[in-house]
This record gives sequence, structure tokens and C-alpha cells, in this order.
Amino acid sequence: MKKIFFIVGAIFAMVQVTLAQAYQVPVSEADEPMMKGTFTPTWESLESNYKVPDWFKNAKFGIWAHWGPQCVEGTGDWMARSMYIEGSREYRYHVEHYGHPSEFGFKDLLPLFKAEKWNPDKLVAFYKKIGAQYFFALGNHHDNFDLWDSKYQPWNSMNMGPKKDILAGWAAAAKKYN
Repeated sequence: MKKIFFIVGAIFAMVQVTLAQAYQVPVSEADEPMMKGTFTPTWESLESNYKVPDWFKNAKFGIWAHWGPQCVEGTGDWMARSMYIEGSREYRYHVEHYGHPSEFGFKDLLPLFKAEKWNPDKLVAFYKKIGAQYFFALGNHHDNFDLWDSKYQPWNSMNMGPKKDILAGWAAAAKKYN
């Protein structure tokens, strides 16, 4: 059984690499430059330059909004991957409600992610009321769908789905409620 999972995983990885190469979108810092900061991508830089802020050391409770197009089906945060694994719970749900993933795949779910009832101001006010001392929001999950007005690629919440800058909405609410 382990051997079968290994083989299936290896095939899945090869298909992903092949697809990534076939649909490669050039990314350029000219389009959306990376911020320059204190750190370089080394452990030494992190260890010598980072100090945990007091507010975080003292915070006992925070909330992370792990919310994006994966919530359309509600089958879990890895549904964009698992819906293609034949026999998985996510696959069975998807086939029952939308049809086979080869005919109606993850890209076809994106327009269904509308965020029409999403109210970040109300949610963050509630989080603050119940004692949250910090808030994190998901910007991009394994599905590679950016929840902001990304210049890197067109798969983002401004171009499809809700047509809203989700991160900007979360940020405004989080700042408002400190």
C-alpha cells in the first residue's frame, strides 16, 4: 500500500512539474518588486536581526483567517489538491456536486468564490471583542490564488472571483481595531 502511495505521489509530482513548465508565467520584480529589508535569506540573518516583539510575547490568543477559494466547497484547506486524488473525500464531494475534476476543476470553482457576505470589519471587531490580541490573514495558499491585486499573475481576487482585494480589506479592519 505504501508503495502505491509513493508511486502515485511521484507521478503527481512529475505531472505538476510538467504542468508548471508548460504554463509558466514569467515573474519579474519590475512588475511587483520585493520589499528590501533588514534580513537576507539566511538563518544567521534571522538569528542576529530579529527580536520577538513584546506584544507577541505577551499575547495569549490570536486568530488566523485561513479563507479563500478553497472555502467554496468547504471540504478543507487542501481541497484544490485533494479534489484531484481519486477516491479522496474531497474528490468524492467534488464529483457529487460539480462533476469530474477533468471537466470542472479548481479553476472553474474560482468564479464561485464571490465573498459577497464577507465583512472584515464586523469579523475583526468580533475577534477583538472575544479577546484576540493579534490577527493573521492568508494571502496565498497552495492553490497559487493571490488574495490581493497581484501583478505577478492573473490568478488573483481582483481579476476573478470576488473582484476584491481581500488582504486590503483584512488590513484595514485589523488596523481599525488595533
